[in-house]
Amino acid sequence: MLVQRLVPIFVGFTALTALSESVLARKMIFKTVGSRYNPKVFSNFTVQIINSKLKVDTGIISPLRQGVKTHLDFEFRLSKDRPYQIIFQNDINFCALIKGGRESLYRRWFKSMLKLGNFSTNCPIRRGYYYLHGWSPDGSQVPSFFLKGDYRISATLFYGSFKANDENPLLDIFIEAVLNQV
Repeated sequence: MLVQRLVPIFVGFTALTALSESVLARKMIFKTVGSRYNPKVFSNFTVQIINSKLKVDTGIISPLRQGVKTHLDFEFRLSKDRPYQIIFQNDINFCALIKGGRESLYRRWFKSMLKLGNFSTNCPIRRGYYYLHGWSPDGSQVPSFFLKGDYRISATLFYGSFKANDENPLLDIFIEAVLNQV
C-alpha cells in the first residue's frame, strides 16, 4: 500500500527533475562548417564560423523558384571516437517556410536569422547578394530532447525528389556543433 502511494510521487519527482534539467541554459557552439554549391545558381556561397557564430555570404545568379526544397539530416554522437548516427531527417518546402508557413523549429530559426541577415521572405528568391552575419540559435531554439553532445546538421537544397538529385544539388551545407548546458 505504501509503495502504491509512493510511486506517483517518485514519478512526479523524476519528471520535474528531468524538466528542470531541460530548461537549464543550453548553448549550441558551432565548430566546423562546409558547403558546395551549383555555380549555375550561386556565384559564391561563403560560409564561416567566427566566434562560434555563423557567417554566410552568397550571390544568387539564377532565381530560386517555387518548388525548391530542403532535405535536412540531424546527426548525433556521444563522443568524438564514435561515428555520427542520424536521429531524424526531414524534407521541407523551402518557399513555404520562408513565406511564413506553420510555426516550427525551422521557422523559428529562420525568423531569428532575419534579424542578422537579409534573406528573402518571398519566392521566387531573386538574383542578388544575401548575407547572414553572427547567428547561432539561443537556448530556447534548441529542442529540449537534444542531449548534450556532438551534432552534425546537413542541408541540401534541391528541386524534385531528393534521392534523384543527390548527385547534383543546388547547395549542400553542413554544420558541426557541440550542445552544452551552461
